[in-house]
Amino acid sequence: MTGLMLSVLFIMSSCTEKEDFIPEPTPTCVSISGIVTTSSGQPLANIPVFVDYYEAYWLGPQTTIHKAKGTTDINGRYRLFFEPEVDIESENRKPSRAYLLYADLSELKSEEYIMPGDFADNDEKVYRLDMYGSIDKGDNLEINLYFPKKKEMMTELKNFVSEKRLVVTNTLVYGAQNSVIDRNVELDSKGNGCVIIPCALKETNQLSVRVVNGFSDVCSPKQLIVDDNSESYIIFDNMEVLEKCRFKLSLYSHASFNGEEYGDDAAFSTPAPFDFIGFRIVRPDGAYEIMDMSRYQYYDSIVWSEPDQPETFRVFDKSTYESGSENHFTAQWGSYFFKEGVHKSILSGYRNGKVVFADSIDFELKDRDFLCFDWNRFDGETNLGMVHDIYCRFNSFYEYRVSADKDKNGDKSVNVYVEFHDNWPKDVILNWEQTRLEQLLWEHIGHWIEYDSSDVRELFSRLPADDDPGKLYENETTRAIVLYSPATEYEEEYYYIHAEPK
Repeated sequence: MTGLMLSVLFIMSSCTEKEDFIPEPTPTCVSISGIVTTSSGQPLANIPVFVDYYEAYWLGPQTTIHKAKGTTDINGRYRLFFEPEVDIESENRKPSRAYLLYADLSELKSEEYIMPGDFADNDEKVYRLDMYGSIDKGDNLEINLYFPKKKEMMTELKNFVSEKRLVVTNTLVYGAQNSVIDRNVELDSKGNGCVIIPCALKETNQLSVRVVNGFSDVCSPKQLIVDDNSESYIIFDNMEVLEKCRFKLSLYSHASFNGEEYGDDAAFSTPAPFDFIGFRIVRPDGAYEIMDMSRYQYYDSIVWSEPDQPETFRVFDKSTYESGSENHFTAQWGSYFFKEGVHKSILSGYRNGKVVFADSIDFELKDRDFLCFDWNRFDGETNLGMVHDIYCRFNSFYEYRVSADKDKNGDKSVNVYVEFHDNWPKDVILNWEQTRLEQLLWEHIGHWIEYDSSDVRELFSRLPADDDPGKLYENETTRAIVLYSPATEYEEEYYYIHAEPK
């Protein structure tokens, strides 16, 4: 015989069941009485009711004692009486003990009455009330039981695109207390679904919608009294909630790479690569709320993204801990962008892993003479001699440093360096720098051109003397070259772009 079979036999042999009825009340007996009714207070006659005493020790013996039994009369009344068990300890251990009041509803039609099985979605027809409190000799308890008639109601959910799986709950009075009927709802791709749920006829039903295994409602509950003439549909439409938490993505300004705003100058109304682009999250009417987060509390997070880009940026993030919750909110933010052309920015609100609401804007970047630089308005675009980091929030792998300068003769130049963060071998880094800079020039100026290296310094007025020239690029206004800077006593070797007006 296996160990598992021995264990099962041991458990079965440790369970005992016996009767302890008394024929009539005594001065020390416990009396439980009440009335059993259905909808509109109608009495339920001939309902068997009984009391059991249950006692169990952890990994020890279990005992069930049948203490009293009876039947409701024509008025639905019942009375049970029994001698209470003595509360004793065994081997310094206290047992788990309870008195259980039962009502057998087997004679009622399950299609007409709410049954105990409706709460667990099974066929159970015996109601049980656990009485864990202390019951003493001579106690007189009044426990009225209520078993309402039933009407099946189709509950329809609309526009719950934020939720994975939902549960519809109906809280109603049943037996001697409030009880809850749950029914899971599977949503389609549009966030719609439906389920049938039992409701108490001619009594108050409190219906709500929650996430499966969650505790808070995802929309306002409905309280209704169902009668024979009630429509068979109950509709929860989440659109009202969604309307209250809608938002817009706003493109509010752009500025030169060092943060200097262009203002209202029509020549700079279209931003360029390496300009700083500012964004805001605003209300649907365009109003900007820098401090108010109430509109966004419905979401778990609000995420800014761009198609085909590897990274995202969280504008709103809600974290919940055992001790409370914490919110992070950025009402205004910005980024640089590296490529010309039309960009699509998307702001998406997430809840339980799904996008609830999203808004997007398209904006175009156009090259000026060289990236964001206009050689004729050089002074207005930059604080000369400044070195600034150019980053994109959607792709942290690429980052540049840019410097712009003009000497006393009025000669202008811009240098572009690659900012590198990984711990690669130096030869790999150099190859990557050169390749990335050549790609940047090819994207914004075009294909490199042939030239005589002995004449290269005649093409540029500010070309550093010690740096080795690489590929040369030209357009109508700009001449740019990739340079190699050898290692010195103070810094390692690197590649960079040097650009000047033609």
